[in-house]
Amino acid sequence: MKIFYFALLLSISPFLLQSQDHSFIDGNWDGFIEIQGQHLAISLIFNTVDNETDGAINIPQQASYDLPVEVPYFTADSLVFSFETGTGPAFFRASLDDLSDEQISGLFEQSGMNFPFSIRKEQVERESRLGDHSEQDLTIDIGTHTLAGSLVTPSSIADSTLVIFASGSGSQTRNSPVAGFEVFKELAKSLADNGYFSFRFDDRGTGGSTGAADATLSELAKDLIAIHDYFTENGNPNRFRSVVYLGHSQGGVVSLIASRDRSPRQLILLASPALPGDEVINQQIKTISEAQDIPDDVVEQNMEFQQRVYQAVRTGEGWEELEENIADRLREQIDELPETQRNTLGDMDQFIQSQVSRQLDGAKTRWFKSFIETDPAEYLNETNIPVLALFGEKDSQVDPGQNIAVIEPLSTPIRTAVISSANHLFQTSETGMPGEYGMLEHEFTNGFIDQIIQFLEGYESP
Repeated sequence: MKIFYFALLLSISPFLLQSQDHSFIDGNWDGFIEIQGQHLAISLIFNTVDNETDGAINIPQQASYDLPVEVPYFTADSLVFSFETGTGPAFFRASLDDLSDEQISGLFEQSGMNFPFSIRKEQVERESRLGDHSEQDLTIDIGTHTLAGSLVTPSSIADSTLVIFASGSGSQTRNSPVAGFEVFKELAKSLADNGYFSFRFDDRGTGGSTGAADATLSELAKDLIAIHDYFTENGNPNRFRSVVYLGHSQGGVVSLIASRDRSPRQLILLASPALPGDEVINQQIKTISEAQDIPDDVVEQNMEFQQRVYQAVRTGEGWEELEENIADRLREQIDELPETQRNTLGDMDQFIQSQVSRQLDGAKTRWFKSFIETDPAEYLNETNIPVLALFGEKDSQVDPGQNIAVIEPLSTPIRTAVISSANHLFQTSETGMPGEYGMLEHEFTNGFIDQIIQFLEGYESP
């Protein structure tokens, strides 16, 4: 699930000057800053989502880990990224003209001093196959658009039920990659290892699927229903007698909506909110702001601004005032920067306009309006099928305690469990912060898959 909040006063947000493909930078980088002949080791993770790049940095010799990295300037030939040091921002500036062997070199600037730095991309070959299981690419025509996905058949079948995956927010391809971790592909392999079929698919307008990417939660649920119908219709050579919905994050809400019109055998919710989207976002702001030691007055101002965004989304009014407010605040922040940093931003009007668009374009979508207006608890309370709701103990995006507190009083029996030390992706985590995702092992924490398999195996026909 994306973090959709508008932290105007925290820092200047990252943006891309051009809509070029900068995915080459995604992944892990190791290197050093050379200070008076000594090497200060650093490691970084970059991740590009919806044409926006950010990341995190570790400086082990200074006991600094998972510091958020912003990328305020990124073109075909130049790169600037920065992080907060506690006494102000530190900047890395590099030319990409002579980029070779996936190595980036340039100058590190802090407190008016410059030092050379060099980082090289970590070359790690990860297992991308599904072992000895078979995988078949399918395209499902549902009339207005098509959905492309992958059907996995286990080498040894334990159950003839099909598990259909529903992904989190944002335009996700079938593997649901986050910071290099292909969450759904790894999950499909784990289910196949235990004898279960699965189908994962590209969201509409993404990968091999067609259609408009800006879809409401109800429209995404209709896609899931269409897939359900396809795999259960008579005459289909890939027909299954029953299906299970498995939704991650927002995908859990989509699965709940779809289950109102269809009856899957079971429903598996992974780090899925039981609260409306605006309450989920508010909790994200508080959790992440606290982890980053953001001053209370700044958090309060951001929360107040967030409420104005929600109001504009619901009423369709107030956008012009919000845009002017963002532009004014950005201009004030920029005016306080040293001249060298201001020059980095290029044309000031262009920069401010791009930031205004970046802050508000996502909130103006049909998807976002449906996200903040949908209450998952209403659907949970109505379901009459077995439900497993798993949460990560250290999840900073969907707080386990807050959401379980909503689930427990519901009249419908739902099995809940909190996976120890797990983050939003169910990796073993130190902090649970999003910037840490790519620095962790690309694998699920112990006990996570076991919970899912036990739930699937424990099903009893009514």
